[in-house]
Amino acid sequence: MSFFDKLSAEVLKDEYFIDLFIKAEMLSASGFFGTEKIILGAKEYVDLLRFADILSRAKNFEAQNKAYKTVSLLIDDYKSDDLFKRFAHSIFVKLGNFPAIRFLEDNDLGSDDNSIELVFEKSLKEIYQKSRSKNLIFTDEQYEIFSNLKNSNHYSFSGPTSLGKSFIIKEFIRYLIEENNCNENIVILVPTRALINQTLLQLKKEFYDIETYKILSHPTVPESFRSGEKKFIFIFTPERLTAYLAEFSNPKIGYLFIDEAQKITSPNDTRSPLYYHAILQAERKSIKLYFASPNIPNPEVFLQLFEKSAEEAKSVKSSPVSQNRYFLDFLDKRCLMFSDVADEQNVNVDFSDDDFYTWVKRLSKRDASIIYCNTKSDTVEYALKFSKTLPDKEDNRIDEVISVIEEHLHKKYFLIDCLKKGVAFHFGSLPQRIRERVEQLFSDRGIDFVFCTSTLLEGVNLPAKNIFILNNAIGLTKFSDIDFWNLAGRAGRLTQELSGNIICTRIEDKKYRWKNPEKDLDVVKNRQIKPIEPLVNSGRGNFYKNIEASLSGKEFTKKSATANEINIWNHYANIALIHEIRSDESPLRSNFLERNDNAKVVLQKLKKETLVPEKILSSYSMIKSKYQNHIFQSEDLASKKLSSNISYESVLEKLELLCDFYSWETEEVTGRKKLLPSRDILKYYAVLMANWMDSQPLSWMISNSIKYHEKTGVIWEDNQSVPFNSKSQKHINIVINNLISDVDNILRFKLKNYFSNYYDILAEKLGDKNAGENWGEFLEYGTNDWRIIELQNIGIPRHLANFLLENHSEFFVFEGGSLLSIRKESLIEAMDENSPEFKELVEVI
Repeated sequence: MSFFDKLSAEVLKDEYFIDLFIKAEMLSASGFFGTEKIILGAKEYVDLLRFADILSRAKNFEAQNKAYKTVSLLIDDYKSDDLFKRFAHSIFVKLGNFPAIRFLEDNDLGSDDNSIELVFEKSLKEIYQKSRSKNLIFTDEQYEIFSNLKNSNHYSFSGPTSLGKSFIIKEFIRYLIEENNCNENIVILVPTRALINQTLLQLKKEFYDIETYKILSHPTVPESFRSGEKKFIFIFTPERLTAYLAEFSNPKIGYLFIDEAQKITSPNDTRSPLYYHAILQAERKSIKLYFASPNIPNPEVFLQLFEKSAEEAKSVKSSPVSQNRYFLDFLDKRCLMFSDVADEQNVNVDFSDDDFYTWVKRLSKRDASIIYCNTKSDTVEYALKFSKTLPDKEDNRIDEVISVIEEHLHKKYFLIDCLKKGVAFHFGSLPQRIRERVEQLFSDRGIDFVFCTSTLLEGVNLPAKNIFILNNAIGLTKFSDIDFWNLAGRAGRLTQELSGNIICTRIEDKKYRWKNPEKDLDVVKNRQIKPIEPLVNSGRGNFYKNIEASLSGKEFTKKSATANEINIWNHYANIALIHEIRSDESPLRSNFLERNDNAKVVLQKLKKETLVPEKILSSYSMIKSKYQNHIFQSEDLASKKLSSNISYESVLEKLELLCDFYSWETEEVTGRKKLLPSRDILKYYAVLMANWMDSQPLSWMISNSIKYHEKTGVIWEDNQSVPFNSKSQKHINIVINNLISDVDNILRFKLKNYFSNYYDILAEKLGDKNAGENWGEFLEYGTNDWRIIELQNIGIPRHLANFLLENHSEFFVFEGGSLLSIRKESLIEAMDENSPEFKELVEVI
């Protein structure tokens, strides 16, 4: 242990330092909440800076974080003081935190009064730690990870949300291409479709100068791209990666980057088995694996899960942005500040004005704020109520987004009312075209407030100075420590400020609304995140007994099992059978055989009974093999193939067929997003499917849905059926939100998987030419026009592809079911450069 490590350890335990640090925390809190100012004496101020300087020289992350936090706590009150500037600059150089140094310099807080050694250290790091694509300098931690990536075939790292994990990955990809002469295809794996296009557009902007690689997001490589020496960077969800790997003619992948890797092992996420399955398939093809995750103390667990060396891992615990933690309780009229060095402290806030929305404005001041609300209905309701307290905001950028919403959805959509006041709401099923514009407005400070659901936890890049957290749950599950800190870690924008504010806020006496503060606040107080232990490895909760129960049709060990738990057990059971069929020595299969006495008999029996090719089973691991097998063995399948007729009657007939084939009345009647609340809903799905597959725009589908409700005269509101009022803006918004959610979750996910599986079974039995049409593909792309599908495969979104073919089809050359070329320059010249379609095309083409 070095001298400064020993000295910093003593400082962290020193009562005088602890008292000074708490005083600095209360000074910052008093400034934030507008309470009576805490005063630091002249000697106390100098001593605290000296303590911070000592701590910044240590290698210990706790010491480094306290040094950084000290500067962030003092900056608002002492930013004009030369002594503070000198210490702040010196501390950040020692920490190697160049975004913080840049913040000081951008705000005229830099200092030239530094030692030669400090200047030399800063200059060296600026040379060696300079990024390749931007005029940015890696922090010390970022640079260490980047260096490790260069020297590893597999690697896993974790760190605070503000670490800049995506930035490191992109810099490493650029290194591979430009310096390592990489000639292999690359995949970036993201959790949801909502993240695909955000990542796609970012990469296209940042890699615009790399001509040897094309950036794609669909598992079908366009024919026009297959010729020549082009390589690819794919942005996939686990479903799309599985589909890509199942097609043997697709170009080979060399590198797989798994962002938000904690999703692989999440015990409550029904998608975690699919993550595991998709990555394991990639690993079996000798693809190099790189994992990035937030805050995980044992990132090596992902390497162990896929049987790689656990040594190639790093957990970063020092943060380039600090967070101040508060609990604002409007029911008990109290405010707590959670100290980094002691128990929580009371902040003497005046609650005479106890209106939550007033406090959001007061605390946000001129900074951006995110308000987490958990449910979609709360998100919209709170955003609307808050926006009504604000004056109109004049901004041409907002007007442009409003025009898109009016055209793409409806003129009475509540988001328009919010945007006019500089407020937005944000959730996963918002159409991509609108969601992206909301995110851009917020990033550009066109709007200052976003009310959101847990989409931020999926990795959506939307940091803010302040995050108000109104719920301590995701859905019906309380925050895990990982989930809370992944969300709370969005407080504070790297390079734009030194710290962010986390304000856990209690405004109602309801479940999952911080109802039991003393217990619920443990996740906020305790910054220690527990190590991850995957179900596949631990087998906890009778995991392997329940896999056997799923495979053999027995009752699960837990009588009150949730729909999520049942889905997870069923999915892992399907995967275990797939591994048995292909004799794959995976940890899942090996542990199942070792820990369950009946496993071998159950697996071998099912293996003998299963006739469906492993390739199909593997592509649809979420669907039980017994249903696929039943279809595969059915007689007269030729009369039941999917035709080109996508009328309402034809679609309803096939929905009825698949409902029986896959036993939806047994398998799809539980959970929050159940497919089949009643069989009558198939008529509604038939209408949606027919319109969606016929390339109809969402606005048209919404208008038709409103007419349908006018005809039936009822709507489901607040868990009860009420008379539908076409003049009610609330009723119209219920229709809109239900429809866009059903398109995203039901059509493009659940029904797409079933129809794709059915088509693949038909193609295997009857041959590709006799299998009929692939409705799964139609549902994914929202069209049965192969030209629109081809344009989406090269990155042009559905609505824009429709527009281009209707108005500028002469600039596209199609032949034999493929897009051969685009006359790009002529197309751009022919379009109105002020139109939103032109701006979109320039971004994606």
